[in-house]
Amino acid sequence: MKKFQSILRSIALLAMMAFAFTSCVKEEYDEPVTANVDPNLTVTTSLGELRSMAVGTAPIAITTDIIIAGIVTADDESGNFYKEMIIQDSTGAISVLLDISNYNSNYPIGRRIYIKCNGLYIASDADGNVQLGAVNLNTIGRIPAGVVQQYLYPGQWGLAMPYVDATLASINNSLSSYTQKLVRIQPVEFEQADAGTAWGGDPTSTFDNNRTLKDCGSNTLIVYTSSYANFVNQFTPTGNGTIAGILKIYRGAGELVIRNPTDAESMTGTRCDSLNLNPTPMSIDSLRQEFTGTTTTCPLGRSITGIVISDYVNGNLDGKNVVIQDGNSGIVVRFTASHTFQVGDQVKVNISGQELSEYRGWLQVNNVPLGNAIKVGTGTVTPRICTIAAMLANYDAWESTLINIQGVTISGGTTPGLYSGSTTLTDATGTLTMYTRSAAVFSGSSYPTTAVSVTGILSEYTNPTFTPQLLIRSTSDVQ
Repeated sequence: MKKFQSILRSIALLAMMAFAFTSCVKEEYDEPVTANVDPNLTVTTSLGELRSMAVGTAPIAITTDIIIAGIVTADDESGNFYKEMIIQDSTGAISVLLDISNYNSNYPIGRRIYIKCNGLYIASDADGNVQLGAVNLNTIGRIPAGVVQQYLYPGQWGLAMPYVDATLASINNSLSSYTQKLVRIQPVEFEQADAGTAWGGDPTSTFDNNRTLKDCGSNTLIVYTSSYANFVNQFTPTGNGTIAGILKIYRGAGELVIRNPTDAESMTGTRCDSLNLNPTPMSIDSLRQEFTGTTTTCPLGRSITGIVISDYVNGNLDGKNVVIQDGNSGIVVRFTASHTFQVGDQVKVNISGQELSEYRGWLQVNNVPLGNAIKVGTGTVTPRICTIAAMLANYDAWESTLINIQGVTISGGTTPGLYSGSTTLTDATGTLTMYTRSAAVFSGSSYPTTAVSVTGILSEYTNPTFTPQLLIRSTSDVQ
């Protein structure tokens, strides 16, 4: 009987809940209300006043109830600022160090942030950039993630950016007055060598991440991009206009750090030199025809694109060299730093104003900043099957392309039987030198003694006379 009464009570309760639910249902739902307001905190100290507390590079503890506020002018969304937030008010700007990744979801650009500073530390580096954070082994460090909310209080979002308008001349004449502020500089353009090149350049070199900004006079300013920025492989503007970013001081000189490429999107005007540096594609064959026989300058505002046919991994080509092929034409691009482009990468190279010259007879685009090249896809190149006689007859047209010679024997070498040095390929129509650098990982390997098929890059080494030669990428090129 008790069990039956319990069941009845359960049924009654369910009926009441169903009634209550259905009687509260509305055809439309109220949207949650999130107030875009500041917290109930009173600012006691301006950022300019806080900056003045940073005397020397040793962290100074803040032991009073100081409250500051500023608009976030730079966050970590693009990766160009790492665990560093820049805030600014009408009196100055500082860096706030946070041990949080992707903090921009709570503290995005354009949001006002209030900070209770009691318990934090402040310090200036040798260049006068001021940082607010925790102490870490007697140096300024990041505020631990677990206590960030004890100090930072988010306020209104979507606020206008507090740009400080400047020129390169005014910045260079008074660096300290712009330190860590969000500056808007005009009219400026990137130097010819840095216009239309990747923002980040070589990820292994800090200096290759620098691009030089200039005005129509003699003033210049470095623009720095972190190798971890998500726009590192996008190209810099080629025109003249306005650029914005956070102005820092590095080793006594000004340095601009943009938040993302939209900071420079208005740089589309006519350059001071009236040159059009927006790279226009040209074929590798057309570029080769520009060579006059002596050192030549590549056409301005041009780029080439090709499939990588060389292999840096096995070391049979200098690490700064890459060979790319477009259709039936190829060329060597020699960078100023070692690259990591792999066989099959489709690479676009800004060659505007670069040197077109020969190295011991082998045509190359020389001294190209690594940032001028970017991978834009992948592809394949089918080797041209030919005889040695046909290769010799068409050498100028086939230089720097992938060829395959069948039914050949290999002989000679620095140490007969091994790939290292100059060996001789022989088929029914003639002979050809095959060269293997001592630095190649397979230089000490034995080559086959029977007839084989050999695939390689057609190159040249003139010393003192013309010597065409084949460069294999690895022993798998010999079948």
